[in-house]
Amino acid sequence: MYRSELKEIYFQALNKIEAASLISNNISVSGDIVTIAGNEYLLKNNSKCFVFGAGKAAYDMAKECEIVLKDKISGGVVVSTSVGELSYLKHFTSTHPLVSEKSIEAATLLIDGMSELNEDDLFVFLLSGGASAMIEKPITGLTLDDFIKISSALLTSGIDIKALNTVRKSISDIKGGKLANRIKAKGEVLVLSDVIGDDLDTIASAPMNNGKFSHHIIGNNKIALEQAKKYISPKVEIAEIITTTMEMDSVSATDYISNEIRKYDKNYESFCILFGGETTTVVNGNGYGGRNQELALRLLLSNSLNENIEVLCAGSDGIDGRSEATGAFLDPGILNKIEQAKLNPETYLKNSDSNTFFKLLGYDFVTGITGTNVMDFVIILKK
Repeated sequence: MYRSELKEIYFQALNKIEAASLISNNISVSGDIVTIAGNEYLLKNNSKCFVFGAGKAAYDMAKECEIVLKDKISGGVVVSTSVGELSYLKHFTSTHPLVSEKSIEAATLLIDGMSELNEDDLFVFLLSGGASAMIEKPITGLTLDDFIKISSALLTSGIDIKALNTVRKSISDIKGGKLANRIKAKGEVLVLSDVIGDDLDTIASAPMNNGKFSHHIIGNNKIALEQAKKYISPKVEIAEIITTTMEMDSVSATDYISNEIRKYDKNYESFCILFGGETTTVVNGNGYGGRNQELALRLLLSNSLNENIEVLCAGSDGIDGRSEATGAFLDPGILNKIEQAKLNPETYLKNSDSNTFFKLLGYDFVTGITGTNVMDFVIILKK
């Protein structure tokens, strides 16, 4: 059983893009000079420094900002799904993946706070995945109920994140740079990317991307998987990152991953192959699960695994769709457990109920909210 090793590979990847290292590597203070992503700003007598942010990683990143900037911070608002208070900033807990009244309240707090800044002020905006649902202001004429209906239909339709966020921007009065349009101050945007190719027009539906403020990618899937590869390389014959831009439906992803498994299994006695990206899936039933657990279930049914190979499919944010898990394991022993429990994997797949399936077998992977988000990891290990 390699489960402990699979977990360690996952957490090695995750730790590389944790808030502490991301912020300390990109924000520093020396006297009255604040440096953000290599750009220096002198805080004059009448200028103040503010921190704003939105996304799954915003709370943890904001906590680190407070450690670095301390009383240089004059205020700000941070929105996330975490629960907790901050010393210098207002933290607001919003909802994800669905828009709610809290999303509108969060957007109002950000709009009001950032609109009050003057030209001499400085801000840093901490942007990460999930903000599309957490902050929202529907365009005039569109009710919240209408907005929720549109968002819910899109989330279960199987479309990719770029298409999803394109629609979100068109019906929002805060996305697509519209929040940034309200700001007179100078500032920088630090971005933890959760989309293929680090597309700034797509990440969190681009609330700050109006061409006026520089955006800096400080963490992404590639950085995380490179750390995972570095960790496991000495322990196997070969370790490879196959892709960090896997963007396809779960059926196609299963074929793609299965082919790579067979190729490496044929040529190497031991290996670790890593995949990053984000698959899509159409929700067909009323079960519990998400794209990572569905991918694991499809890999189980693909007959591409042998007695020496184990798998972990997991999201970096700690949440996989409609479940408390972030993903699922596969190993040779699962077949006996399925037989003993008299479960039919196909039935669970058809009902979009992958979490129930893996939970019954003890193969679900639960981390809780990780406080970061750089899409998903698929880890294949043969030892």
